[in-house]
Amino acid sequence: MNCHLMFRYTSAQNKLQQKEQIMRHRLVVHYIIAATFLLSGVGIADVPKIGLIYSTEALQILEGEGRDIRKTYRDALEEQDADVVILGQSQPPSVIYERLENLNGVLLPGGIDVDPVFYGQERAPKLEDTDAALDQFEFRVLDHARRNRLPVLGICRGHQVMNVYYGGSLIQDIPSQHISDVTVKHRYVPRIHPDAQHPITITPGSILHDVLQTERIVVNTIHHQAVERLAAGFGVSARSEDGIIEAMESTGDIFLVGVQFHPEKMSNDDRRMKALFARFVKEAAKRRAD
Repeated sequence: MNCHLMFRYTSAQNKLQQKEQIMRHRLVVHYIIAATFLLSGVGIADVPKIGLIYSTEALQILEGEGRDIRKTYRDALEEQDADVVILGQSQPPSVIYERLENLNGVLLPGGIDVDPVFYGQERAPKLEDTDAALDQFEFRVLDHARRNRLPVLGICRGHQVMNVYYGGSLIQDIPSQHISDVTVKHRYVPRIHPDAQHPITITPGSILHDVLQTERIVVNTIHHQAVERLAAGFGVSARSEDGIIEAMESTGDIFLVGVQFHPEKMSNDDRRMKALFARFVKEAAKRRAD
């Protein structure tokens, strides 16, 4: 075989391998989405169904590359025998409506900054990427959760989104806007850094205290925004040493809990974090039983 033919043959082989890889990714994605859709039907599985938000980017990565950037959240929920239902920002409204109707709880994950237009502030110089359409999508999901008294767990950005939805505000950038006699570093470069952690003090009598069974714990930290004005109807569950609100919860009878840290990333090293997901799924199971 001459060099020209060999090149064409090798090139054709490479293209074939790329196509096969893409097809394998798509099969994985189709399986995940199909399983999620089937399990979201009434009577299909007698376990609580938790809606997990996927931004347009997260859904594109899942469908295009077969890579689930929400996997740690999914794993933490599935370990507690919950069915995870994808709520994709770019999915058709009819699909979202059908999935919302069958949910027993909602998890709001981490992500980009919340647009300050929703809490009445101008954009600060240190504000980072925002997506007003994503904010509004999550607000619509929270509308449904509120009407139907569904439990909600907000993590990092999700904690902040929940606070804004219920009328609170945010510190747009902790290093440039938060003044304290005590210095606590809330984000490192790179973000996944061995020193990216700090202690928090947990409020006695709170849900978080009941779940974690401690008044002080070290948590991971990869954020630059935080709750500023706490929404009415919520109480502070935890603070860092510089006064930043690290967790909040509803003072009502519905499980509405937000944490600034990432328990899904800590659960392998600190099994107490699994208890938070267990409690959330248990609350969702109660809604399914009602």
